[in-house]
Amino acid sequence: MPARLITIPFSHYCEKARWALARAGVDFVEDGHLPIYAYLALRRAGAGRTVPALVTADGAVIADSTDILRWCDAHGAAAPLAPADLPAAAALEDDFDRHLGPAARRLGYFHLLPSKPAFAELLALGGVPGWQARSGRLARPVVTRLIKRGLRIDAAGAARSREVIDRTFATVADLLADGRRYLCGDRFTAADLTFAALAAPVLMPDAYATAYMPATQPPAFRALVDELRATPAGAFGLRVYADHR
Repeated sequence: MPARLITIPFSHYCEKARWALARAGVDFVEDGHLPIYAYLALRRAGAGRTVPALVTADGAVIADSTDILRWCDAHGAAAPLAPADLPAAAALEDDFDRHLGPAARRLGYFHLLPSKPAFAELLALGGVPGWQARSGRLARPVVTRLIKRGLRIDAAGAARSREVIDRTFATVADLLADGRRYLCGDRFTAADLTFAALAAPVLMPDAYATAYMPATQPPAFRALVDELRATPAGAFGLRVYADHR
């Protein structure tokens, strides 16, 4: 039987795990849910409270995107994403996980949640049970209120998140300033994959946006995406998607 990846389809942490599994050649099916409904699937699987969670073919449960990448390194057919001879790759991955990921999520939600057309289109993209999409549309005020409260999404939080993104993008630009193609050495690693995946909500790479993000975007959000895409780090994230996703 294939492995099962429990996700919120548009979650960038789930995209990180999905990308690693596909790259490693792991046979898996995606079990997608909306944010509130994912808790039940996670509980039934014996996982924690957050996605992604991987239920392997032999029944093991791996409940963290980084742990899923390490499992792919051990069980997949591709070269390791976090090789022992490049400890900097794992260090950068951890930094992106702790800082870039939450900031990009909060800033993306801050712009998209107030837009009723964007919310409706997000649900219409599929990847979740139909009954969840239907009830999500009906319960939009409650869903958005819970997400905002749980992730502390407000103007002040969005401003802080933009500062984190700018600092992270500056760090990435500094690393690339010597002309290297990848963040660690001369190979694609967990650092590159994690940066590109976790920046996806504010870079909107085609391979991510067409499947998981609404095409209807508020003008302020579109301006943000265009601005970040024009930076060296933004161009790098888009190239990583084009070359490796």
